[in-house]
Amino acid sequence: MIYLNLLNRIFGPKEPLTRQEIDDYKSKTGNAHDIESKASDSGFNNLGLEGWKKSTSSVSSGMSQLDKKMDQFVNNNAPKAPSKNGMTFTFVLFTLTMLALIFFTYQGNTAVEKKPLIVEENKEIDSRSKEIDVYTTISPDKQITSKELIKNREIKTLEQNNETTQKKELKPASDELKTNDAEEEIQLPIQSSGRIATPQSQGRNKNSLVYKEAQEVYLFDLKNVDYRSYRNRPIKVINSLEIGTPANQSSKDDQQDFQAVQTREITYIDYLSKSSAFFSKGQFKIALKHYLKILDTYPKDVNANFYGGLCYFNLGQFDKATALLSKSYSLGYGNFREEAKWFTARAEIEEKHVLKAKHLLEEIIEEGGFYKERAMKELKTLGI
Repeated sequence: MIYLNLLNRIFGPKEPLTRQEIDDYKSKTGNAHDIESKASDSGFNNLGLEGWKKSTSSVSSGMSQLDKKMDQFVNNNAPKAPSKNGMTFTFVLFTLTMLALIFFTYQGNTAVEKKPLIVEENKEIDSRSKEIDVYTTISPDKQITSKELIKNREIKTLEQNNETTQKKELKPASDELKTNDAEEEIQLPIQSSGRIATPQSQGRNKNSLVYKEAQEVYLFDLKNVDYRSYRNRPIKVINSLEIGTPANQSSKDDQQDFQAVQTREITYIDYLSKSSAFFSKGQFKIALKHYLKILDTYPKDVNANFYGGLCYFNLGQFDKATALLSKSYSLGYGNFREEAKWFTARAEIEEKHVLKAKHLLEEIIEEGGFYKERAMKELKTLGI
């Protein structure tokens, strides 16, 4: 231990001379031996002591100017306390930066989430389209075509006109009854706004539900409910499925301009008109794809449900036909109710569902509408 202390005194760190020790040495009031011994331990201390021995001023007064410059340097370079305004600005800037990071991160994640969703939707639609392509059209004599629908409407209109004529010939004598008859004969135009409740929609059975008929529009001579006042969302069509060019039939420039997931928007009435055109031409597969596309946007659309059901019927998918036809009318939109029940009965007959068909035919006969005579004839054919 003594040996280590000795080595530490010889080779250990040397303490510098203090200003007080130098002043005491100059004024001969301090321990000169200890001060000289301390100075001899370091060349810096020794030179400093020799220099101050020649100076007449004290160390404190001689170093005063240097002390002032050092204090000034330290004060100028010391970190200043942040002001209140600076802290507020820093906090606001930090908050805005974090919000921006959160927003762009969320947008990025949303975009990543949407891409798989679009891909899945495209796969589902593509699978549905391929399934429809496999369907086989039934024999022409069993098909429900636009010609049949138009002919039925013309016959129905003629019968209604005859009934109206007969009513006019049997005019009552009293002015009051004449006024009532005149009110019954008033017919609102097809394009009038709002929903129209016609006498035919009331049904002949007073205990039955009242199915109102909405305004109608005729596209390629096919009856449709006029949804233009209620349909704001356009139909979104995917180019790759609707108007895409096959790779083996397009140039390189065409392939570069084509985008795998690109959609275009078509107004409801324009898309419905295009669908009606395909149906009127007997292109039931293409028409069905269009009607199902409408149902993707508007699942309760009575036009798409009715004509989509007829397309399924003509393609031999009678179970799917009845499923759509059952959704083609409601209390607010009863325009297709009479036709839908008749064609549903025909689909049930094709499926050999005799009891279901019998029940529907009996309902049609009881209501006494346009298809009453045909339902009676069909019921006799079933032999039940």
